[in-house]
Amino acid sequence: MYVAYNFPQGGRNMVSSKKIRPEQLTRARKLLHDLPEKEDGKTRPEAAEFLESDFRKALDKGYSPKELSQLLKNEGIIIPAYLIKRYFRETADAPRQKKSQASAQKTAPAKQSFVVPDLPDEEL
Repeated sequence: MYVAYNFPQGGRNMVSSKKIRPEQLTRARKLLHDLPEKEDGKTRPEAAEFLESDFRKALDKGYSPKELSQLLKNEGIIIPAYLIKRYFRETADAPRQKKSQASAQKTAPAKQSFVVPDLPDEEL
């Protein structure tokens, strides 16, 4: 699709031809200089990730994801239990991963050894 733009004589855009007065520039500089830090909120998954270590500590203290979700909700912070549960699962899975990696390392040399037949040569 082709869109035609109509520019004034000489092909210049009218916006670029208007000059900005020095007092306007001074006001603009002051406005931009005085801007406060922008406070962006976090999404619920980002908030859950931010609080990950706190969730793990709460797990050690015996709290469930549902209880933590309710405690946060009472403070006006909505983080669903399923998001908190992700970090509990990761905590529970972490030791298993280490064990499975260790057992994989132990079995690796066995793969390099020769195959022991289960039947003697005479029966083959």
